[in-house]
Amino acid sequence: MNFHHVMSQYKDTDILSKVEGASKHEFIKIVLEELFVNLNILSETIESKSKTSPQKSKSFAKIITSLSILMQSLDFKSGEPIASNLFSLYDYCRRSVIDDYRFLKTDGIKSSAQVITDILSAWNEIKQKWNK
Repeated sequence: MNFHHVMSQYKDTDILSKVEGASKHEFIKIVLEELFVNLNILSETIESKSKTSPQKSKSFAKIITSLSILMQSLDFKSGEPIASNLFSLYDYCRRSVIDDYRFLKTDGIKSSAQVITDILSAWNEIKQKWNK
């Protein structure tokens, strides 16, 4: 059995165990972290693997799923204007990833990874302020 395949299965199981008891804030953090990981996997896979790599397809599917979860989790009633701003950023990431995936490029994927890094950093700061 391939080491990367085993690690992939382990990571998927680990995510499930993290999500089970997570608060809403922790759940979003987990989704953001997994999104970041999969953006990096997709970028690396496009640059170094064959066009038909199953890893490329799997990371792409996880990215689109993560972005959908994040977009649907926004609270537009009580979270404006932040919710609209986040929606725009997630939509930018979604469009960039789809375009890069289609044309086997990585600029938009790498840009999206930076956007998610910035959002994750802000998300962690929010959690720290709540805990004080």
